[in-house]
Amino acid sequence: MRYRDITSPAIRTMPTRKISVTLDSSAIERARQAAGPRGLSAYLDGALQDRLDRDERRHVLLAYLDALEAADPTSPEVRRRAGRRADRLQEISGG
Repeated sequence: MRYRDITSPAIRTMPTRKISVTLDSSAIERARQAAGPRGLSAYLDGALQDRLDRDERRHVLLAYLDALEAADPTSPEVRRRAGRRADRLQEISGG
């Protein structure tokens, strides 16, 4: 997984807000090690941005599939297979 370049001037000038979250302690330690010199906050911010982007793309794809299904005169069996694929996509992406 690639994270945004946190040294980018656009990223550094974005408004930030301090919050408190509760995370699994082993995940925190793994994230600290992975973050290295860029810091835990920057690492978690990049991960959150990636997840949000992925969720938005998934929603767009599912809406597109819904529109295709509604307008498509395809056989019921093909539609069921497409529905199963969409269900798997939701399961895989955690949605």
